[in-house]
Amino acid sequence: MIEQETHPWKWFAPKNSEILMIGTFPTAKRNWSFNFFYPNKANLFWSVMARIIKKELKHFSGENAVEERRNILESLNIAITDMGFEIMRKEGSSLDEMLVPIQYMEIFQILKENPTINKIILTSSSGPVSASRWFVEYLKSKNIKHVFPIGLKPLSSHFQFEDRIIKLIILHSPSRRAANRISFDKLVEMYEHEIISPIG
Repeated sequence: MIEQETHPWKWFAPKNSEILMIGTFPTAKRNWSFNFFYPNKANLFWSVMARIIKKELKHFSGENAVEERRNILESLNIAITDMGFEIMRKEGSSLDEMLVPIQYMEIFQILKENPTINKIILTSSSGPVSASRWFVEYLKSKNIKHVFPIGLKPLSSHFQFEDRIIKLIILHSPSRRAANRISFDKLVEMYEHEIISPIG
């Protein structure tokens, strides 16, 4: 079974966003707890973000959860999106490797609309399908050749977009599946460093 899906939210970018966080594509809808990015309560992304701003998450479903998570992004000056705009999902699976891209998200449009963004954080890089691999393919479609360094995360790189140098960072995935590779505290430390630290 293969189903075609279009991204339900495209992107969310608070005014004066400085960082663009990019994932792969939302989990299968049966796993959603709310109608916004990282809607699977098993994913650690929002727990990591809440720890960074030193607050406890209070809402885990419905519009209250969406508003709470938008407020977190606004407080951190973070915009958020996924690389996949339109995909084919095999067998209803939420695994990245079961996703086939049809059309990538227009990342350059997000950068044009948000001139204060100067860093992109990609939340996955392992396996045949990931945010970073799709990002490289997206750049290739724009006639930009890019190769990320090989090594332990965080991995750092950059590319030029118009008159801006955009810093690129690959971090560990916040998915439960990847949680056995890194402790929650280490995950928080890694994301906090890249979100709070100045560009340079």
